[in-house]
Amino acid sequence: MTSAMTDLVQQAGIKLDATASSPEEAVDICGKLLVELGAVTNAYAEAMWEREEIFPSAIGMGFAIPHGTDESRVHVIFDQLVFVRLAKPIEWADDEVTCVLGIASQGDGHVELLGNLAEMIQDEDKLAILQNSQNPEEIAKLLLGTD
Repeated sequence: MTSAMTDLVQQAGIKLDATASSPEEAVDICGKLLVELGAVTNAYAEAMWEREEIFPSAIGMGFAIPHGTDESRVHVIFDQLVFVRLAKPIEWADDEVTCVLGIASQGDGHVELLGNLAEMIQDEDKLAILQNSQNPEEIAKLLLGTD
């Protein structure tokens, strides 16, 4: 695993028991976290909702993966993921979502991680950690595949 990959998730980018009443609010939380971490500019955070309106990012199993438009990648300073778990599920497209993984990527560095996520949410034990753990370090390690 490359060091760039291990820097992809920071504990400061993991927010548990967040409150959002709509996908727009959840995407906004992710965008603000990415800005706070210095990974993106506000323009990228705004493009995350633009992209969401074009094609909702709910992927099933209670997860959504909002990210910016292809054009907004120029506003990504460094690749970063944030993980936001909602205290209560929200309706997102035709799904109920509780876990939101915000993605900022200049290229395709996040593709490997998304493949890992797809496998993870099909593993009941790992899914339970993402849905229930109160330990940001445990979640970061699981997302990075370093557990």
